[in-house]
Amino acid sequence: MPELGEIAYSRDATVAAFRDYYRFLTKMYLEESDVIEPPEDGWPIITPAILEGMEKDDEVIELLRHLPYIRSGSDGDSPDVAPWAKMMDWQHVCRILAAGKHRTSAEVYKFLSEGEYQDAVPSAVVGLTDTGPDVECFLLDTEQGTIYWPECDGKIKHWPTVPMIDDDPYDYCENDKEAEWRNEAGWAISDFFETLKDQFRELHFIPISTEKVIANYGQDRPGEEDMRPMLQEIYREHGWPNLNQYRKEECLKAVQKALVEHYPDRADYRELNDEEAKDLDARIKAAHEKRYPEYAEAATDA
Repeated sequence: MPELGEIAYSRDATVAAFRDYYRFLTKMYLEESDVIEPPEDGWPIITPAILEGMEKDDEVIELLRHLPYIRSGSDGDSPDVAPWAKMMDWQHVCRILAAGKHRTSAEVYKFLSEGEYQDAVPSAVVGLTDTGPDVECFLLDTEQGTIYWPECDGKIKHWPTVPMIDDDPYDYCENDKEAEWRNEAGWAISDFFETLKDQFRELHFIPISTEKVIANYGQDRPGEEDMRPMLQEIYREHGWPNLNQYRKEECLKAVQKALVEHYPDRADYRELNDEEAKDLDARIKAAHEKRYPEYAEAATDA
């Protein structure tokens, strides 16, 4: 395990780690067009003035100015980069704040990116994800060169594929609440992204479309006990995790075909034409009636 003193922060190396991770995702499932790159001098819309309410150090702002982002849609939504994890698109956030069309503020986005930890997150730390109920929180520390994952699943935390940081945050944190989130799971920045990549390589993280990723952890939904093994087999049949052999487009089509046939309420409507979508609606209704017969009986009685 690397000790905290052995890790150093570098903006260039951090930007490269994000870019490398997003490139990896595009090779597996993400659309290349969903990754947007900053201008050479950084995103001009991201400024200390616009993000003043975040109460962040200058280096945090400079890092956000130079990061690539996962594109936000017109509804503000974006593809998953891990199960229950959507990266905050800070250039999109700053455009919203600069336009002043919404009754929102930088303080709101501080809460959205840091969640329940916001009162214990120092100015050198920034949240990377758009948090919420059952949504992951990733916290990047620009002084340490680390990323912390407070809600990290025990199977990752207790059996990490890349060594986590070896330190005791209670020795240096100003308050116990900050020490609590630092004490859960933390890695050097590049090691954090390698950890996530390993989860995809081993199909513990499973994309079910170009935008949605599920985890091979936890309890299955009723009737979905065989879904994850089915999806894992499809990926392996198409060459995963060997990127020289993996057939991305063919694999994703096979995933959708299998979901439509066996788990229709998990299929992605956006990849279907009108006739296919109508057929999928019928399949979903039939699947729900089979899975929850009491509801079907109640609807018939009504």
